[in-house]
Amino acid sequence: MPSLDPSVFDAVAKLIYDAGGFDINQIADPAARKLISETVAAIQLGVDAHLPTDVPDTLRYALEENSFIFSGFKTFHAMREIGLSLVNDKGEIKSYSDFQADVQKINATYNTNYLYAEYKHAVGTAQMAARWVGIAADGDRYLLQYRTAQDDRVREDHALMDGITLPPSDPFWDKYYPPNGWGCRCTAVQVRRDKYTTSDPVQAMRLGDNSTEAAKQQIFRFNAGKTLKLFPPKHPYYKAPKAAKKVITEVAKAESEEQRKARYKAELPSYLTDTEREAIAQNCVEIENELAMKKGAAMSVEDADKQSANPKHGKGYEYSINCQTSAPAYMLRLRGFNLTAKGNTSGSLSQYLARQRSFEAWLNPDGSACSGVLTVDWMAAKGYKRMNAKRYKEYFEETCKEQGVYVLTIGWKGGGGHATILQRFEDGTLAYIEPQVYSAALGAKRPIDELCNDGGAVPYRKRGILRIDNKIFNKKFLSIFDKATD
Repeated sequence: MPSLDPSVFDAVAKLIYDAGGFDINQIADPAARKLISETVAAIQLGVDAHLPTDVPDTLRYALEENSFIFSGFKTFHAMREIGLSLVNDKGEIKSYSDFQADVQKINATYNTNYLYAEYKHAVGTAQMAARWVGIAADGDRYLLQYRTAQDDRVREDHALMDGITLPPSDPFWDKYYPPNGWGCRCTAVQVRRDKYTTSDPVQAMRLGDNSTEAAKQQIFRFNAGKTLKLFPPKHPYYKAPKAAKKVITEVAKAESEEQRKARYKAELPSYLTDTEREAIAQNCVEIENELAMKKGAAMSVEDADKQSANPKHGKGYEYSINCQTSAPAYMLRLRGFNLTAKGNTSGSLSQYLARQRSFEAWLNPDGSACSGVLTVDWMAAKGYKRMNAKRYKEYFEETCKEQGVYVLTIGWKGGGGHATILQRFEDGTLAYIEPQVYSAALGAKRPIDELCNDGGAVPYRKRGILRIDNKIFNKKFLSIFDKATD
């Protein structure tokens, strides 16, 4: 049974009482923001416990953000009711004890009765949204069949839709994919086309419309798997003055961002400094906002590489000369962003970076420009005039001595150059990661010897090594990526 600490609601009530009434700007007060986050926590407790472990993180986080928006509007209505209960029938301010008695009733309504129904609905909706991921992946290979719980508790309205069988692409599922009401236990299952007859789509839609014709039922006409919404977009909570909607949405999103930022910071490697983790977490939230996407959990080296950073390699010349884009794509994939490298085309920022400017894609935690260890500077410090395989190995080992991810720009013996990745792992191994072209034979972690052997003897003055796992990405260059479609 979900519940909220009464002291959280009491703090909001005291805020309103002390102010002599409710004002929309009180939504931004820490007490109100606490109520929003605690409401989300109560709802998410059930959602997280019932969502399959393999559900895409982008879906999981989108549902969570919708929970924040919903909880923001719920908090607004609860606070407005508290404000209305501040005065008696004569228009006089009530005594605090009388006020508190009313507050307890409001709390019971919103945070016991309503919350329980919202909790159960969120659990069911999240499960159905997760199921839609698999349904969508199969397309119309199978039919989708509406099924009730098949017991004496099934609502007569929902029983009318039992057995409706249509392709997942049919518009019926945009409106009547379960759940279709508070406490609805209906589901939709994939069935084989050769075992079931397809329903008449016009008749099916008519049945759906008739089954949910009441205003309170119509709000459930949405597909959570498609819209990535936990709660009905037309829920009465969302009825508020335009100015109030703006404030509520801004506060709820800000609270959501703070929660995500804290989560992202916690999942970053412990060997980074607190300042670095704080800046990178903030950068992740900003990238999400810029690209209108949510990052998932941090990826493994194989998942970040394995041709995933540059999946269109071999499908056009521009994808064979986009190393300067593939390298940062790999780093952001390690952080959980399902991004891929665009091709290096004329006039693009990929082309800009290709002109010895790869390091500009990264900034120091404070937002300032960063500089790497240029090969010619390292050579000068060592007294070397030319590079060879042994010296390249020495250069790599010395410059990349700390655990982390490094972008390397290097010139080849035969001419031309390349931007790629060197990565020092916890066990001390220094590996060559090639995000542009994956080798199944060598795997993601390749020996650095091939770089050492193929490096040019007289490096270009702007080439070198820059550590990037402790840097933030320069959002100016986000256009060099595509969002992966899988």
